[in-house]
Amino acid sequence: MSKPPAAFVLRQAWVFALLLSWLAPSALAAPSIFRAEIPSPAVGENHGAAIAELASGALLVCWYSGAHEEDVSVRILCSRGKSDGASWSTPWTAVPPGDQAIGASAPNKSLGNVTLTVTPDGRIWMAHGVIQDWLLPVVGNICRNWACGRIDARVSADDGRTWSPGHRLVDLGGALPRAELKPVEGGYLLPFYEESAQRATIGRVAFLGDAPVLQASWPLEGWKLIQPALVRQSDGRFRVFFRDPQRQGVYVALFDPGAGDWTAPELTNLPNPSAAVDAFDDGAGRDVLIYNPSNTSRDVLALARSSDGVHFETGCNLSLPGSEAAAAYPSVIRGRDGAWRAVYSANAKGRIKFVRFASDWLEECFAHKG
Repeated sequence: MSKPPAAFVLRQAWVFALLLSWLAPSALAAPSIFRAEIPSPAVGENHGAAIAELASGALLVCWYSGAHEEDVSVRILCSRGKSDGASWSTPWTAVPPGDQAIGASAPNKSLGNVTLTVTPDGRIWMAHGVIQDWLLPVVGNICRNWACGRIDARVSADDGRTWSPGHRLVDLGGALPRAELKPVEGGYLLPFYEESAQRATIGRVAFLGDAPVLQASWPLEGWKLIQPALVRQSDGRFRVFFRDPQRQGVYVALFDPGAGDWTAPELTNLPNPSAAVDAFDDGAGRDVLIYNPSNTSRDVLALARSSDGVHFETGCNLSLPGSEAAAAYPSVIRGRDGAWRAVYSANAKGRIKFVRFASDWLEECFAHKG
């Protein structure tokens, strides 16, 4: 068989290159949604995760891990991932069991929920829960659970590879963090709660040197609501969404950081099985909630959005019910590329899952509920 003329081959190559140039942008673009699992110990519980985008664009995820929640074996692990979440490092121990914060009277009994905050200088602050160890002669440790909680904080200057010693940040009985800190004038808003009092509080924290300082705090009095999650509003206030221990539904209130004032909480039209929620602004003036769409079950994490923070339209599932139940404790951030990145506990606190999604997937989520 004779070879085709050189001109014909050249023309075919030119046509192929032209087609490739048309297809390449969509073919090479990051997927609208991407899922991954963060490497973690195969046995025991992995829970209470937080995610941060580092100055380099890489991701850092940290969580507590141990034989079971509140156990003396619990440590805080961290893993680094690429910006798209496609690969993750083997986790390392950031805070070991038995850690003792500066000024604490004894080593911790256990560790809990993690939050991560990247400050403008590129350092990463970790605020995390602690179960204190209060020893009495003969009796021994009288602290067994989160009622003896406290919040410690520490800082890393090398992208989370090493951390400073912990400092006591909030010493209120049963105090624990949950959701992302938000920058405001003079510092950061720290949403936390008191397990024993079942009370939500917003604190203002300054990160100075290696020692965090709790400058002020504003409790939400008269309401048994916990684990506040904040979304900044256009008027400078924050819409705050709560876990409801009574399982009536997700509650919402407005908090003014300038005046330190709360509005009275309102019950939204979303259920809540006494599980944490997280929320974000979709860039179009609407609040999007990641929540468990049930008053009794944590089997699924789903999305809902609202223009007024009270009346929500429901969207699709964020977790995969067939393979990830139960799923809970979401933490979400928006990256510099405009896409959102979330982590959550799946398989009944056994695994830490990662998901990255963009605005087009979010619109599809609400347009077609899937």
